[in-house]
Amino acid sequence: ELVPAEATGSRLERILTLVPWVVAHPGVTVDDVCTRFNVTKNDLLNDLNVLFMCGLPPFGPGDLIEAFVDGDTVHIDMADYLARPMRLTKREALALLVMGRAIAELPGLKEAQSLRSALEKLEQAVAPGDASAAKEQAQHVAVDLERESSGTLAALRLAIGERRRLNISYFSFGRNEMTQRTICPLVVFAQMGRWYLEAFDDSSAEERVFRVDRIREIEPTGDLCTHDHGDRKPPETLFVPSDHDLVAIVEVSPNAAWVAEVTPYDKIETTKDGWSRLTLRTPHLAWIERLLMRLGRDARAIEPPELQKGVQELVAKTLVRYA
Repeated sequence: ELVPAEATGSRLERILTLVPWVVAHPGVTVDDVCTRFNVTKNDLLNDLNVLFMCGLPPFGPGDLIEAFVDGDTVHIDMADYLARPMRLTKREALALLVMGRAIAELPGLKEAQSLRSALEKLEQAVAPGDASAAKEQAQHVAVDLERESSGTLAALRLAIGERRRLNISYFSFGRNEMTQRTICPLVVFAQMGRWYLEAFDDSSAEERVFRVDRIREIEPTGDLCTHDHGDRKPPETLFVPSDHDLVAIVEVSPNAAWVAEVTPYDKIETTKDGWSRLTLRTPHLAWIERLLMRLGRDARAIEPPELQKGVQELVAKTLVRYA
């Protein structure tokens, strides 16, 4: 079975977590495992097939893990060495402590005290010698996720808890203008040092991601949300694709290779002259035009034609302002 390179890491993490859990819960059903690990039945069967080829040296028949489904029951045997809890490394403990502290600072978080208690237990549970080092290093890390947005965060969390719709004034970076939105807030989350909100946007009739510090005003509408919240989790990426997106193709030089690391894209190719050609999807071209102008000679607008025209017009307007 061929697995995309970007999927192997998350899949390996899931398998290493799945094995000890199944071993500790003999007789567990397929549906229980799928629900516990948020996977489809087909994904679970593929994972078990991979496990069936894993084991200890010299990898004889008696050294391999037994993983199979009997009726509706998942069986994993010959894997007791994976059933032992893994010890946290100093780096892992530090990451958990820092992230935990960031969440504990979230305004209006009712579970903050329980989280701090769990962090104290974590400090005591890491491997001997690493606990004090991790705790000391964590104390030197400043966790400051836009404290100026604390009031906005509190209002958003209240609206999410009460399932209330909101009117907001929002600066759209894509359009480069202030917009008025009516939204149903779903979840707030932190990523890359900033707070974000995922919400159902009435104007687009789609779920969108908003940066919290760009929300200027919030006003409750007095109406309840009709959009299904469900067991909402933060999105995996900041970009939520839409059927209405435009397709743009740009090329960046090796000096601007960082663009591919921070910009969601559908496809990337290397051109004959060593540049990177990115195929992007976006609801608006304005932010790409500003990016290309910023990059100057290290970027080229390929498609659509209006992107090339937009960059030229933006450059002309900018030069007029400088004059």
